[in-house]
Amino acid sequence: MNTVKVSKKQIKPILDATFPDYTGRKFTVKFVERVTFWNTNWDGGSKNDYMAVKMTTWQMGQLPEFAPWVNPVEGQSIELTEDLAIVEHTFYCGQDLGITIYAHPSRSKVLTGA
Repeated sequence: MNTVKVSKKQIKPILDATFPDYTGRKFTVKFVERVTFWNTNWDGGSKNDYMAVKMTTWQMGQLPEFAPWVNPVEGQSIELTEDLAIVEHTFYCGQDLGITIYAHPSRSKVLTGA
């Protein structure tokens, strides 16, 4: 897995489409072909919120909230396509750990400018 720290400026369109109210400064992009959804419910002050964004149109989708005992999303994986990114906002033990963008490896030059 290729992980890159990026600036807000580099991912502004994705951030604006998914978490426009985020005011933190922690941004990471991970280039992967598959994403698994973990910690989708609050547990001990920790939770991951996930959003999907189609990078060609900036259309956005959000995982609905499920009760922990009937959560069909927890532990499920999806394959990423070249135009789909999953954006994760992580809280761990009550602390905001920032935004992680999961994108297909073919997007590495577009998102990082490298």
